[in-house]
Amino acid sequence: MMKRASYLFTALCLGAILIACDKDDNEKAKLTFSKNKVEVSVNESDTITVSGGVTPYTVLEGDKTIAVATVTSAKTKIAVKGLKKGNTTVKVTDKNGVNATLPVTVAE
Repeated sequence: MMKRASYLFTALCLGAILIACDKDDNEKAKLTFSKNKVEVSVNESDTITVSGGVTPYTVLEGDKTIAVATVTSAKTKIAVKGLKKGNTTVKVTDKNGVNATLPVTVAE
């Protein structure tokens, strides 16, 4: 009788654990930016804040001759510096591979 109660209790606990693990728990958080786009002049910089995802973030510029981007020491901020007039993008990726793209316009 005691063994049966122990098995029943274990089965109920396992069932509760499995039910508590919802599919939504596995969804990765989207990255969002403090601005929809970056607009800078040549030789000027702007900083945006990244929210969501998991640090560390990495950046990849679409055209490094137009603008360069770096993750600042704050780890949730991206500094974008304009190099020459034009349009490009900065792709930000988090530790889990979730990414978002930020449009960049550099004016003279």
